[in-house]
Amino acid sequence: MNKRLLAACLAAVALSVSGCAPLTYQVQVNGYTDPAAPGALSPGGTFLVMENKEAKNPLLEKEIKEKIVKLLTSQGYAPAPLDKAQYLLFFGYGIGGPRSVTVVFPDYPAWAWYPGPRYYWFASPFPGYFPYTETLYDKWLLVKVVDAGAYREKGDFKSLWVGEARSTGASADLRLVVNYLLRAVFEQLGKNTGKAVTVDVSENDPVIREWTK
Repeated sequence: MNKRLLAACLAAVALSVSGCAPLTYQVQVNGYTDPAAPGALSPGGTFLVMENKEAKNPLLEKEIKEKIVKLLTSQGYAPAPLDKAQYLLFFGYGIGGPRSVTVVFPDYPAWAWYPGPRYYWFASPFPGYFPYTETLYDKWLLVKVVDAGAYREKGDFKSLWVGEARSTGASADLRLVVNYLLRAVFEQLGKNTGKAVTVDVSENDPVIREWTK
């Protein structure tokens, strides 16, 4: 049997015994606050989430907006019209083109079937290595919260908080992955993270399960 096929078969057996672990997306999040207005966002405030009227896919835009409203509501904020909102929230998202990366995996050349009292597989402790090429996509989400009062009075887009979320993986389905980006970035709403922080979001997360069922 081809040794790589054999290794794949053994991995499949191991999965069948241990069960498949839930899929987890690793998201890098950066949160920024205005140094002159720290802690400017307070639960109980009112928000207006702004749609991009020029979005290439207006239905996806609307879908993401509705999810943002749900996330804000779950954190104690309330939707409001422009004349009453304390904050305006703008968002953008996208996906990069495919790029190939090469990963090196061990290739055990000495898989063998030992016919002892109990049959078992063993592998040489001195593996070789083989390269594997994978196609990856970069996905991103940008969220900006501005002072609605400054906008109404002066047309000034005074930023109070900016959140960035990025994830790299094999999935090219932005509609799916943006759920994980949203979940991760809104965990840091209003916070200054100081650096990029890693947020692991499982497909078993209650919010994710609700959005993807």
